[in-house]
Amino acid sequence: MKIWSKIQSLLQSKHKLYLLTVVQSKGSAPGRVGFKMIVNDDGQLFGSIGGGLMEYNMVEKAKQMLKDGIVKHFTTEQIHKGGSSASSGMICSGSQVIAFNYLCPNDFPLINSIRQTKQHLKLADSGILLVPSSKKSDFKQISPSHWSYTESIISKPIAHVFGAGHVSVPTSQLLTQVGFDVFLYDNRYGINTFKNNQEVYSKRIIDYKKVLEEVEIKSTDYILLMTHKFTEDRLLLSQLLTIKHHYLGVLGSDNKIKVMFDALREQGFSQNDLEKTYAPIGLNINSQTPEEIAVSIVAEVIKFKNR
Repeated sequence: MKIWSKIQSLLQSKHKLYLLTVVQSKGSAPGRVGFKMIVNDDGQLFGSIGGGLMEYNMVEKAKQMLKDGIVKHFTTEQIHKGGSSASSGMICSGSQVIAFNYLCPNDFPLINSIRQTKQHLKLADSGILLVPSSKKSDFKQISPSHWSYTESIISKPIAHVFGAGHVSVPTSQLLTQVGFDVFLYDNRYGINTFKNNQEVYSKRIIDYKKVLEEVEIKSTDYILLMTHKFTEDRLLLSQLLTIKHHYLGVLGSDNKIKVMFDALREQGFSQNDLEKTYAPIGLNINSQTPEEIAVSIVAEVIKFKNR
């Protein structure tokens, strides 16, 4: 929702702008369906539709239309190989359709509604609308001048991070940067890495023995365990394995994970339960520092999210 917050701020400041959206993407085209970018009337840019020469050309097109006072809602196709009148100048192959939607200060109430709604968004030749339901994304080009694209307005995924140590700080930062709302928990008071972590959406001191009473975890949420004690990771895991979740990972060495899993089997957890846990958490990139470990963790989370 960050792009809509930025649009709302610009419209509130009486700016005019074009919203560029990738509504169709085929082959090796840069920029996935749903990628968005703002081109403001003072030349300010925000977001991306894939980068490179294609993005540059689209930005320049929007700037010129704003300069000329052109108000339109239209699509343009970009083919990423030579020999076509619609060629973007790139050679990565594939193609994209980019939607251009004009917005001005009069659209402020609409953008405010988009930021607060749980409905679906429709971009069309008639403008931007809110609709009750839709597929995840659906593009229809009925004629060169008549088109529509509908997508769900998705809230940020939630990551529950247990443990506020030195790896937790860069992990929280990276998770936030890639679009997660991070909820941070620890059971220790006065920890500097907890107090100084300003990247998270929320942070709380809790009793790990009562985690299911103190923390609301939904089946769509991500859980990352990185406490300072093996026994506390095991305590948390023994409770969290009993509820539905989207992703569950545990930080630690191979030996730590083996000992922990052996203890959990003795408690009655099945091999199937344990195999659903990503442990040790993170892709194997030979990471050494807390920052490198955070990169490996977040990379694994992204890989899981985008599978």
